[in-house]
Amino acid sequence: MANNSARLLHFPEEIVTKILLGVPVKDLLRLKTVCKPWFSIISNPSFIKSHLHRAIISPTLLTILNPPPLQHELAFASIIPHLLSIFETPAPPAQLRRQQFVSKALDDVIGQDLSKCEVHLDRVVMPRFLYPCRVVASCDGIVCLSDFNSDSVYLWNPAIRQFKKLPDSSLSVTHWFPRNFGFGYDSISGDYKVVMSYTDLPFVEVYSNNANSWTEIWYRADIHWERYTGTNVVVNGVLYFDTSNELVSFDMRTEVFGLVPFPSGVQGKGSDVLDFEGSVAMVFQSDSGIDLWTLDDVSGSDEVSWTKKFSTQLNDDEEGDIWLKLYLGGGQFYGEKSLDDGDVFLYNVLYDYEKREAKCYGLGEECKVLAALKYNWTFVSLDGFEKTPN
Repeated sequence: MANNSARLLHFPEEIVTKILLGVPVKDLLRLKTVCKPWFSIISNPSFIKSHLHRAIISPTLLTILNPPPLQHELAFASIIPHLLSIFETPAPPAQLRRQQFVSKALDDVIGQDLSKCEVHLDRVVMPRFLYPCRVVASCDGIVCLSDFNSDSVYLWNPAIRQFKKLPDSSLSVTHWFPRNFGFGYDSISGDYKVVMSYTDLPFVEVYSNNANSWTEIWYRADIHWERYTGTNVVVNGVLYFDTSNELVSFDMRTEVFGLVPFPSGVQGKGSDVLDFEGSVAMVFQSDSGIDLWTLDDVSGSDEVSWTKKFSTQLNDDEEGDIWLKLYLGGGQFYGEKSLDDGDVFLYNVLYDYEKREAKCYGLGEECKVLAALKYNWTFVSLDGFEKTPN
């Protein structure tokens, strides 16, 4: 690396910039210290924007892990197996069935080689001071987190090890309501926004990073937030929340809410709300099978139309159900396999809809995994960002 770096120092800046654009963020962090010209190039907002564009084209499946347990937590964990053995009873048939499925999955994993997987796989450990936090969503390399204990909200870029604690909203410090979160980017104003809804209130609070403050926005009377609304995704500048029977849309630019009913005739869901090749998508079950549907472009129109794109072979056996959580590109989905209608988690899967095959992924780490994200390694840093403590 040292010899290569020395040679690059004599190249014109335009050529050096093109070369550095192809270097991963982790390596660029080290290259910033090579010389002042390189530091200037890598720190330039234009370079960061170009590097972000490349990262979006080839995203990573990022697994966020719990921080390692402290000493007293290790001591307590060692007591649990002993306590369980005292009350040990013969396993019921349902438990034996689950054990058989997991054992079979373990055998399958041994023969799998994920190193040739088209999806980039990576993992990062959540900083201890941010734990325990719920992972809301990721956008441009920034992860939005909400703290279970303190009601705090954070924006965190694990690639550059920087974070920002958002100011308290007017309600989070005085009231407790079940809350839901959404996070995304308004490309028109160049603003990252966090949407926080309350189950029993007729308005949401929206955080603007540009203004570094929260505002209240009242929404339509026919929108009913559930106690814990499902996942959310941003497509073409619109944030979509998944509820039981419809999608709630929120235009990141105009800050106007809307409702999107599910396709007629569907009987159940088989996925979170997804970004599939630039369209909002979901997997639905019907009498004809299990299919992926995409939402047609409804901007500026009151008409809502869904299109059935393709059928899947999900859940065509008796070994549990697969729920898709992310579309990663290249025909690859990330999801999880479970039993008893999703009540008993078995393991994670990578599902290739073109080959119609599912590969086991992440087995044996369930207790360590906080979340898995479609992530872009970027240099994006916001006003107020500071270094994460060691």
